[in-house]
Amino acid sequence: MDWLIIIGIGLLIMLARILDVSIGTLRVISVIDGRLKTSFILGFVEVAVWLSVVSVTLEKIAEQPFLALFFALGFSLGNVFGILLERRIPLGNLSLRVVGGQEIREIADEIREAGLGATVVPGEGRSGERLLLFTFMPKKMLPRVMNILKPRRENVFYTLDYGGSSNKILLPQTSQPAGPRRFFKRK
Repeated sequence: MDWLIIIGIGLLIMLARILDVSIGTLRVISVIDGRLKTSFILGFVEVAVWLSVVSVTLEKIAEQPFLALFFALGFSLGNVFGILLERRIPLGNLSLRVVGGQEIREIADEIREAGLGATVVPGEGRSGERLLLFTFMPKKMLPRVMNILKPRRENVFYTLDYGGSSNKILLPQTSQPAGPRRFFKRK
């Protein structure tokens, strides 16, 4: 019976760590993007959960050192869940660079038709003259842009980076998000 209680406490510690580390992942992205309200709220919740977990763990760990494993496992799984959550929630901006031949002009036109800005500049690579395309976009636009690149993947090289913030992003006209999503809107 005693072991069931210990394992129950351990599972609660692990779940709380998964929660606070996952929230921490989203908070870091919000800080990078300059989302003040979101960073504040996520930081507050993250630290409140963390303090609760640490206090329970420190109180019980002297009697049951086994609980340290649940604490560490929760941290590790929190990193994994945080990354998976970040992939599902389109927070932040991305910088896209594409290198290729003349197909770059078509790609740029399609990106512009999607409502984003695209800049094309000439360059030179190992195999001669190349074109470079640059665009900055909200992460939520990535699937749309990847659908534009997909048929040409064999002929181009591209890189994506978190973009942080910018002074301007050209976007398709959309309405203001409602409900909880409004907190993730950059202010």
